[in-house]
Amino acid sequence: MTTTDNAPTRGQGLSGLLETIRRRKVLALVPFLFVLTATASLAFFLPSLWTARATVMVDRQQIPEAFVKSTVTSDVEGRLLTLSQEILSRTRLYEIAEKHNLYPKLRATASPDDVVDKMRKDIRIEFADTSTERDRPGARRDRDPRTVAFAVSYSTTSPQVSMQVANTLAGLYIQENVKLREKQAVGTSDFLGSQLTEVRKKLAEQEKRVTEYKERYMGELPEQRDANLRTLERLQSQLAGAQETHRRAAERRQQITQALAEIDQGSGPAAATTAAPPAAGSMAARLNLLKQELAALQTKYSDRYPDIVYTKDQIRLLEARLAEEQSAMALPKQKDDKKSALRMAPTNPYVTSLMSQVDQANVEVKTGAEQMASLQRQIATYERRIENTPRREHELSLIARDYESTKELFRSLLGKREEAGIAADLEQRQKGENFRIMDPAVVPERPTGPNRIRLLLIGLVLALGASGAAVVLAENVDTSFRRVDEVRSKLPVPILAMIPRITTETDLRRLSRQRRLATAAVAIGLLAVVGTTFAIAYGNHELVGLLTPDATPTARR
Repeated sequence: MTTTDNAPTRGQGLSGLLETIRRRKVLALVPFLFVLTATASLAFFLPSLWTARATVMVDRQQIPEAFVKSTVTSDVEGRLLTLSQEILSRTRLYEIAEKHNLYPKLRATASPDDVVDKMRKDIRIEFADTSTERDRPGARRDRDPRTVAFAVSYSTTSPQVSMQVANTLAGLYIQENVKLREKQAVGTSDFLGSQLTEVRKKLAEQEKRVTEYKERYMGELPEQRDANLRTLERLQSQLAGAQETHRRAAERRQQITQALAEIDQGSGPAAATTAAPPAAGSMAARLNLLKQELAALQTKYSDRYPDIVYTKDQIRLLEARLAEEQSAMALPKQKDDKKSALRMAPTNPYVTSLMSQVDQANVEVKTGAEQMASLQRQIATYERRIENTPRREHELSLIARDYESTKELFRSLLGKREEAGIAADLEQRQKGENFRIMDPAVVPERPTGPNRIRLLLIGLVLALGASGAAVVLAENVDTSFRRVDEVRSKLPVPILAMIPRITTETDLRRLSRQRRLATAAVAIGLLAVVGTTFAIAYGNHELVGLLTPDATPTARR
């Protein structure tokens, strides 16, 4: 019998659990009600979050790039990043907030930076590829990535305001994209224009330098080398002919001079048949011819030249003989020897003819000497030009190299400047790559957050967990015995009898009063929980954003 009494009955575990729940039902109900009331109030009082979305299409350039190349080469994502920095700036967003009366309480209490930060968190920029073929398995991945779209969304507690702000932001992206592309295109064109002006100025300076160099060294340039060689050959041929003519004229003059000398000495073939001219007149004429010949020779040769030395000796001899003749003659008037000799003319026709031939020979000799001197000067000039041609060629090549490189740069810049001008005109006419609103934002039909059913389910789970935790904690803290089996298992003394609980009228009244007080306390607590939850949840946009994962802003690429 003892063994049977100490053994646990079948189903004691389940019955004990049910007994514990029955006994602790009030303790389990209180945290359940508090937690469930708090979560339900939170789900009920939180404001609805409405999100409007406008889809912007990125259109490709309307004119093929084979004809006109755009100078705006940045990709769409990079350009969107630049545009976002401009549109989501502090000044621009605060103007939009004031225009649509966004965050009135926050604008009244917080700084403009806080308002702008809050608005930035409510704005999302999402990329979307408009090509459905990309999403299919096996589709090609090398399609043109410029045909893309992106969505601009804004989340707030008013559906009308969310639609208006989303469309405003989408319009700003379109306007700023046009301004950005036009600014980049015009800036590129202006930069190339300024570079072209500088290169044109540099090219003009180098052209002037080349022209001045060619004018300075005209005749020594490389392209004139062949002409100089041909001219030099022609001058050398002319010099050879002039030398031959001069030699013949000198020989003829020498022969005529010797003939006159023989006449002066009374010899020669004409001495026997003609009467001798007066001695003084003949010697004076001869002396005059020799002086003219000496003057002609001195213009070409030095004093050591044999002909000059010989002529000077003849002049000294004639002057001596003439002085002797004049001293022997008594003249009525004393005149200058040279003027008398010049006035004295030979009366012999043969002598007169020889003297005219001498004069002609002297003229030919003098002309030949002058011609040879001129030809020799010209030959020296052309030889100097030919000798300087390699040096001029090297110097000119250095100048021409810089000129050609600058000229090539000028041509390149000129072509790029024309292309940039066409590209700028393309952007100004909005024929390039641009944005257009494909789907404007409309009033959203349902809120995007918070998910109230999810909050209620989470609150139910938390309430059940709180109830279970309270019951388990109370059971572990309470050490009283409630069944005979517990006393028998814990105490080694026999149990003689079990006295049931005796409840009097007083106990019933006290128990009823305690229940009423507990119910009132629970009701007051629940009201306090509801009021606290209302104060926390009402108009709390940040909490709505935290409880709505889809409303958190995506990372901007």
